[in-house]
Amino acid sequence: MAGLGGDQVKPLPAAGPQWDTVPLALASESLRALIVRLCASAWFLVLSAASFMDVNGLLEAIAAGRAGPGAWPALIADVCVVLFYTIIGCIIVLRPEPVSRAKGLGPVLLTLAGTYAAWFIPLLPSGPELPVLYVASAAILLVSEALILYTLLSLGLSFSLIPQARKLVTSGPYAIVRHPLYLVEEAAVAGILLQYAWLAALPFLILHVTVQIRRMQLEEKVLQKAFPDYAAYALKTSRLIPGVW
Repeated sequence: MAGLGGDQVKPLPAAGPQWDTVPLALASESLRALIVRLCASAWFLVLSAASFMDVNGLLEAIAAGRAGPGAWPALIADVCVVLFYTIIGCIIVLRPEPVSRAKGLGPVLLTLAGTYAAWFIPLLPSGPELPVLYVASAAILLVSEALILYTLLSLGLSFSLIPQARKLVTSGPYAIVRHPLYLVEEAAVAGILLQYAWLAALPFLILHVTVQIRRMQLEEKVLQKAFPDYAAYALKTSRLIPGVW
C-alpha cells in the first residue's frame, strides 16, 4: 500500500503482547509468592502437628508413671511449641507482602541456623539429674514460652523469620526492648540447656546467641531502610537488655 507521497506505509507494531506483558508478569509473581506462602504455612502446621504428637506421648508416659523428672519441662515446652508453630502458620498466610527485606543467601542461612539449631539440643550430653535443675528448667520454660506467645501476638502480621519490614511495631514488649522475641527465645533455650552438661551447653548457647545477634543487626538495617522513624525509636529503646544494651 502506498501513502500520499508514494512511500510505502509500514504497518504499526502489534501493541497487544507489549501491553499484556506487565499484567502477566505481575500475575506470575503473585502466584509464585502465594505458592511460597502456602508452602511455608503448611511446613509450620506440620511442625505443629508433630509437636502435638509429642505432647500426647508425654501425657501418656506421665499417666502411666513411665516419665522421668524432665517430662514436665518437656511437656510445657511442647505445648507452647504447638501454639507457636500454629500461630506462625496462620500469620504467614494472612500477612501482607513486605515493603523491604534482606537480600542474599546469608540472611537465609542465619535464619535457618537461629531457628532450627535448638533441634540439635537433644544430641548434647545430659547433665546430672538434679531435681532443682529440672524445677528451674520448668520455671524458666513456663515463663519464657508464655512471653514468646505474648510477644508473637503483639508483633502480629509483622512477624517474619527472614529479616523483612511490614510495619514498625513499638508497643507492648517492643516498647521495652527492640528485640523482645529474641530475648525470650534465648531464655527458653537457656532453660532447656539446664538439663544438659554445661561443658557442651554453654558453648552451644554462646554460638546460638552470636547467630541471633547477627540476625538482629540485619533486621535493624531492613527496618531503618523502610521506616524513617526507626532511628528515633532505636535511640530511646534498648536493643536486648533494658538500660544495658
